[in-house]
Amino acid sequence: METSVEAVMMEVRKDIPFYNKSGGGLTLTGGEPMLQLDFALELLKAAKAEGIHTCLETCGWASRRGFETVLPFVDLFMFDFKAADPETHRQLTGTSNELILANLDYLYQAGADILLRCPLIPEVNDSAEHLAGIAALDRKYPNLLGIDLLPYHNIGNSKYERYGLVNPLPGLGTAGETVKQAWVGALHDRGCVKARMT
Repeated sequence: METSVEAVMMEVRKDIPFYNKSGGGLTLTGGEPMLQLDFALELLKAAKAEGIHTCLETCGWASRRGFETVLPFVDLFMFDFKAADPETHRQLTGTSNELILANLDYLYQAGADILLRCPLIPEVNDSAEHLAGIAALDRKYPNLLGIDLLPYHNIGNSKYERYGLVNPLPGLGTAGETVKQAWVGALHDRGCVKARMT
């Protein structure tokens, strides 16, 4: 569906009283907002011009130039970190994590506010190596606002059937409390005290 910046802003403005009380604002999410850079940039500019807090949720796989362009208009980056090992990242997402980590480093060094978001899938990307990688980023970037662990759940399984799509993880169940607490404990044991389950 196509829309305009002004059409989106008309909807955003309706919630300004709520933003004023909650501290919230406009969040660009996706898919990947950086793939629609021109529109995202104009929308972020419009929100900032009206004093509305802005957040960009990203997987980090975009050009450095794109991040340089949006940086002045983003109050908070919610930045995904899916796998520490480049080859594992390639197997899971189709691309290495090198560009992603370079962009994370750029944003951090530029003074951006960053919340690291770590989707965890049991027996897929919850290895000791990946958890150690999360803890290493926490040590490297001590001013991260937080590290949110996003546990896998399978509530979307029925959608695959409904739309006749192939489920890439058909037998995978929702992460249970024991597994989730083990992840948090493993990270805290590595000194990553910012890690929390969301």
